[in-house]
Amino acid sequence: MCKIHFLGLNFLFFALGAILVGLSLWLRFDDSFVTKALTTVRLDLKNLPTESFYWILYVVIAFGAVLLILGFLGCCGSAFEVICVIGLYFTVVLILFVLKIIAVVLYFVYKSTIRDRFTDLWRSELVSKYQESQAIREALDSIQYQLQCCGATGCSDYAIFGGYPSSCQCITNPSQIGCATSIWNTLESNFIYVIIVAAIILFVELFAMIFSCVLVSAVREKRNS
Repeated sequence: MCKIHFLGLNFLFFALGAILVGLSLWLRFDDSFVTKALTTVRLDLKNLPTESFYWILYVVIAFGAVLLILGFLGCCGSAFEVICVIGLYFTVVLILFVLKIIAVVLYFVYKSTIRDRFTDLWRSELVSKYQESQAIREALDSIQYQLQCCGATGCSDYAIFGGYPSSCQCITNPSQIGCATSIWNTLESNFIYVIIVAAIILFVELFAMIFSCVLVSAVREKRNS
């Protein structure tokens, strides 16, 4: 029974990984599909710099590839009852499990530092290059129009670099909230959902490790009998 559950769990990993990798590659190389997909997204991602959009896809592809490999190892290990493969599977899942816990702890310990770094990067890599790069200018204009924000922390960010863009409402609302601040506040207000998803993933990984240990024990017992 444990073998069936373990096999089923890893088949889901494999299928989900294949879907993520396939869909991301489709988005990466099929421009017509990207255009259709973007019409369903509220934020006008057409104005997102191409390199940034590709980096998002690469992260999703990497995540999907990890699931794909894990699912493959789990399915092969359970189907053919290969202890070393199941052991490798357990080791990989354990490493991912520990890394997630470390990431959560580091976030809460260095949350203010991460927020400040995020704001500084928004100012130095986007706001400061508003006049230099058309892609960045279009992306920021889209974000500032839709979120009704300006700069990283407010209108003063653009004053440093020579003037306010038309997408900011600094003349009528000089105390306008910054985009980095607005996005960070939105992420924080929805962080509970991130915690829930992370908890579910950790729970599934914990069960995967337990199933793998039980399966190894069952295989050894079967061979010794």
